[in-house]
Amino acid sequence: MSGALTGQLRKEHAKLMPHVDELRIIADYAPEIPHGSLRARLFREHEFLVHEFLPHMESEQRVLYPIMEPLLERHSEVPSVTHAHDRIQSLIDALGAASEGPGSRAPERWVLEARRTLYELYALLKVHLAEEELNAPIVESELSENLVTAVAARLEFGEPPGES
Repeated sequence: MSGALTGQLRKEHAKLMPHVDELRIIADYAPEIPHGSLRARLFREHEFLVHEFLPHMESEQRVLYPIMEPLLERHSEVPSVTHAHDRIQSLIDALGAASEGPGSRAPERWVLEARRTLYELYALLKVHLAEEELNAPIVESELSENLVTAVAARLEFGEPPGES
């Protein structure tokens, strides 16, 4: 099998992972970061998630998951990704709210809530992206090479397979 889908996902995930890792770093150091700087970093990561990660997720949900989920159900009990996507969206929204600053909350409470959101979002995204990479070879083994290549090319991120 060509591995076109696995390669496409790994390439896209390599672009996403530095930002996912940044979520944990910000959470780790949030109590020490001046509030204005923390707010700016939260805003920057929120913007990345809205403009880069959500389109990635939506493309996979539209193109890949309708093919992947029935195939994976034959191999194991696989929960629908819809729940995970809903939770990811909710956490991105919470991060957006946190990026507006403490508002009427005590600054310490704002930092605590931001850290909680960052850690949960980090953990969920790490697992989510890893599962996609683990499942791609199963999908590739079940589909023809031409169909795998077509699915990989229809994903609306990165370059189509075979192009550099």
